[in-house]
Amino acid sequence: MITVEEYKQLKAFARLDGAMLGVIMCVTLFASIAALGNPAWQTVSMIGMVAVPVFVAFRVRNYRDNIVKKRVSFRRAAAYSMHCFGYASLILAIVMYIYFQYFDHGMMLANFRSYIDTPEMQEAIKMSGLKKSLFEDQFTVWSALRPIDVAFSMISNTLFTGLGCSLLIAIIARRNPRQITINN
Repeated sequence: MITVEEYKQLKAFARLDGAMLGVIMCVTLFASIAALGNPAWQTVSMIGMVAVPVFVAFRVRNYRDNIVKKRVSFRRAAAYSMHCFGYASLILAIVMYIYFQYFDHGMMLANFRSYIDTPEMQEAIKMSGLKKSLFEDQFTVWSALRPIDVAFSMISNTLFTGLGCSLLIAIIARRNPRQITINN
């Protein structure tokens, strides 16, 4: 069980790491949006998606090694990681709301529609046995969403995914801190 002061410290460091994670998530979001129009951005988007849990794992390890300086429990490591995802999801949702409310004006949906209409994607859709009407139904639903709906959806998706990642990260991070030796 941690004390009130240790919990305040956990939240303070998680807020800072969550802000940095939020920036990584925002860059990944914009790379994903740009990838709809320019496939070269897909690599950046994929790297960003992989970087999110790796970044959190490193920050939890940093918290354990440099702040707590002792073995952390599974619950404490999971709480730190989940706080990071929580703060980052708020930042991402705010950025998404602003983007979709004031800047996008349906551009992402139009780019996604043109991406689906490329010959390569049409062939992939045909080979997978999907019907084009399924995509048309999805476009209809997506176009009816308000920016606030998209932002709230992103919060829930990020928190749910963050929970799974946090549990895995906590299993890895609960071991003893690494000892740094200095040779004279």
